[in-house]
Amino acid sequence: MSPVIRVALVAALALSSASCDRKEFAEGFRTATAFQRDAWVQVDPNPVDVLWVVDTSCSMADEQAALAINFPGFTEFFLETGLPFRLAVTSTNVDEEGTEGLDGAFNSGWLDQDSEDLQEEWVSRALMGIDDGHRDEKGLHAAWTALEELGSSANAGFVRDDADLAIIIVSDEPDYSTIGRPDSGDYIDADGFSLWLDGLKGDPERSQLSAIVGISPDGLDSPDGCNQDGGGQQGGGALRGNGYLEAAQATDGVWQSICSDDWTEMLRLLGLLTAGLQDTFVLSRTAYPATIQVTVAGLPVNQWEFDVESNALFFGTSDTIPRPGQVIEIEYEERVD
Repeated sequence: MSPVIRVALVAALALSSASCDRKEFAEGFRTATAFQRDAWVQVDPNPVDVLWVVDTSCSMADEQAALAINFPGFTEFFLETGLPFRLAVTSTNVDEEGTEGLDGAFNSGWLDQDSEDLQEEWVSRALMGIDDGHRDEKGLHAAWTALEELGSSANAGFVRDDADLAIIIVSDEPDYSTIGRPDSGDYIDADGFSLWLDGLKGDPERSQLSAIVGISPDGLDSPDGCNQDGGGQQGGGALRGNGYLEAAQATDGVWQSICSDDWTEMLRLLGLLTAGLQDTFVLSRTAYPATIQVTVAGLPVNQWEFDVESNALFFGTSDTIPRPGQVIEIEYEERVD
């Protein structure tokens, strides 16, 4: 191109640009991308009745101690907000010959927000010790027995009509509820248990089962447990929580690894989720992850994770989960394939 032609072309472009409205020019490019804003208000939690089912087999002494010592983290949100709650504890030992399990009965009744010396009383209940000879941990069966068979007798009055219901299993072994019971499939395999629990409150949204059990560092779907150095034997980590994890998924509960190094944070997080607070927010459109911006109560936050497969944003710690009434806003660029 000759110098004369080049100069003429540059001049023509300059005139063309000068005739454009710069705002319209910018808007014209932005319309090539669709932007989306989703918003939620964090829920106000309901009162909740919490049944803990704790493994009392020989490998659980350390885990029982960790649960008892760090338990204030679980009740922190309930006590700070004045949310009414009840707590009861039973063991995984039910209908096992040659042992002295609780067979679904609560250990010394239940506690609530008005109980004197709440934490000390909880420790006395949670530290149940070891049942010599207890081998077949039946957490689902124990929960069913506590609330169904004994719900109108030994444990009567625990479940309130106006409260949500949460069951939390703590075990380093799989669930053995179906062993030796021909009718067990009716209510104590994971699917049957879920159907029973959904019907107990008359609304699936009002009940859940959660689990502190063996979970592989490779993910929930891995058949391995955690710290696998001898399975569920004393000092040897935990086998995968088969049965419990499936029941938790079926009832929209949550799960935590029993091999956690930080039981205080684990129990604090579990307390928030048991109270009904939401930690996961599914976007209405498919998002480009790099464009996501999040505000909570009007303030920008960056401590969250995004799962591409589920197209959902996740708050993973007790400090980051939005509190009741707070507005969560997520802005992002929509991916149009």
